[in-house]
Amino acid sequence: MKTLKMTRRHFLKSTTMSMVMAKGGSVLAASPTQIVEYPRVGIARCRRYKFEDIKASLADIFDKIGGVQSLVKGKTVTIKINLTNVRPNPVYTLDATETIYTHPLVTLAACTLFYEYGAQKIHLVESMTRNDPVKEILNDCGYDTQLFESMAPIIEFENTKNVGTGSRYYTMPVGDQPYAFSAFDMNHRYYDTDVMVSIAKMKNHEICGITLSMKNMFGATPNAIYAEPGNERTTSAKGALHNGDRNNQMPGYISPTLNPGNPGGRIPYIIADICRARPIDLAIIDGIISMSGGEGEWNGLYVNPVCPGLLIAGRNCVCTDAVGASIMGYDPQGAGWAKPFYRAENMLQLAADRWLGANDLSQIEVVGSSIEDVRYSYIPGMKL
Repeated sequence: MKTLKMTRRHFLKSTTMSMVMAKGGSVLAASPTQIVEYPRVGIARCRRYKFEDIKASLADIFDKIGGVQSLVKGKTVTIKINLTNVRPNPVYTLDATETIYTHPLVTLAACTLFYEYGAQKIHLVESMTRNDPVKEILNDCGYDTQLFESMAPIIEFENTKNVGTGSRYYTMPVGDQPYAFSAFDMNHRYYDTDVMVSIAKMKNHEICGITLSMKNMFGATPNAIYAEPGNERTTSAKGALHNGDRNNQMPGYISPTLNPGNPGGRIPYIIADICRARPIDLAIIDGIISMSGGEGEWNGLYVNPVCPGLLIAGRNCVCTDAVGASIMGYDPQGAGWAKPFYRAENMLQLAADRWLGANDLSQIEVVGSSIEDVRYSYIPGMKL
């Protein structure tokens, strides 16, 4: 597989010290080579999947956290959604778009706002485990691609499970003190962009305990390289990352002793590395309707539909996910291998320890609704 190394300009963009302070935010020194920005995290009530309500709620959050309009104006924006294993099976009587996937109306509202804010291009991406045309997969998963194109005509769609429409993979370095990978080879859409947006569902996860904006980026890695078997036509998910299979064949892997065969001792470290290699510029969490007890219908009787009625957004993924975890009734600084991280390390703590952001709520300014007013305690329901 031919790869192209990240240019110096892109490397500096992801690792150079930033002295910019977001409106209402703060900047904390983290390491001799990195300074991390801790801006606001916004919470809004939104009780149903009605496009006008979602768009108004997101616009209000974007205004409160500051800087989103200037972030996307004139820029190429890549949006990573969550279509977990593209298995559109319902959870009990609720559609997968309501319980498992990032809901298409939340994504559409974000796309139309970015378009109105003056974004130059929008790329909607996901690593999907099918070889069908990307629009066909998205339509099967409830994403009306014609509607997206009519309301945000600058949009393009990409299945990033392999090299896709690009001519090569791009090697994106993690930076100082990586946990498991020094770099990841990724589809060109994650490189050829100015702004990275992660739109995630607020769910539990069988292995990691929670899945929010950071865990969503686990799906950014191409299945063609990180699945088992790994090839350009694979329809497998990322078993090699989960279990440590083919360690020596995965580019950038540096930690052969990192809990081989134990996903909970691997995946949180890998997530922290991925979010450093491809930083998230805007994190959005769909918590209008979701599920507890796992990440999909395949978790069986451990899962239940939940209705928090919330949207959350922030410019820092760790801060945003820490707020999301607290709303779910969990301590974002909690120990690994304990609630809700029963079967894994705490990925939020691992990310904070590598200067990605704060998981300490005392360092995060919450705007809009308060955590206490919207808390909706999830029951992990894991297979213990």
